[in-house]
Amino acid sequence: MTDRSVSDAMMEGEPYKRYRKTILGKVYVTAINPFSDEPEGVILEGNPNNPADESTQTIEMWDERQDLFFRRVNTKHFETGRLEVVGAAVEPEPSPNALTEEQVDALLDGRKTKWFAFKSRLNDFTDEAPLFRLVNRARELEKSEKVIKHIEERLAEMQLSRYEPESEETE
Repeated sequence: MTDRSVSDAMMEGEPYKRYRKTILGKVYVTAINPFSDEPEGVILEGNPNNPADESTQTIEMWDERQDLFFRRVNTKHFETGRLEVVGAAVEPEPSPNALTEEQVDALLDGRKTKWFAFKSRLNDFTDEAPLFRLVNRARELEKSEKVIKHIEERLAEMQLSRYEPESEETE
């Protein structure tokens, strides 16, 4: 087991990107060791058509900086087709609770957001924090009582749902 495979095994979660050699011969690449943060040489070997050899044919990048270094140093391998991306960057799904200040203002702007779309968006929230932000911003902007009341009702509904016992369905 190489130093690189030991360090990769100790990392948690999914790698930022994974690269695989495409030729039958060995491919020497340079990458940053995630623990020592120093460049190191790695030899990728094995038959690309044999999935059992995958651990010796692939190299994983754990952050954007490592990936950028790897792509710049090993440019010739990419140009000649000796290396390919196996997995693209995993982008987390956007949270329904994530709102920028512009999105808060746009949601509260009656000209941009219709009433039913506004109500639907309020029901999408799974946390109380964005509702608190919305109600505070609505008061700052002196929005109508109807808007403020609806946000407060949704907030109260969400707070009460924490204390309701979960019903168990019998089969």
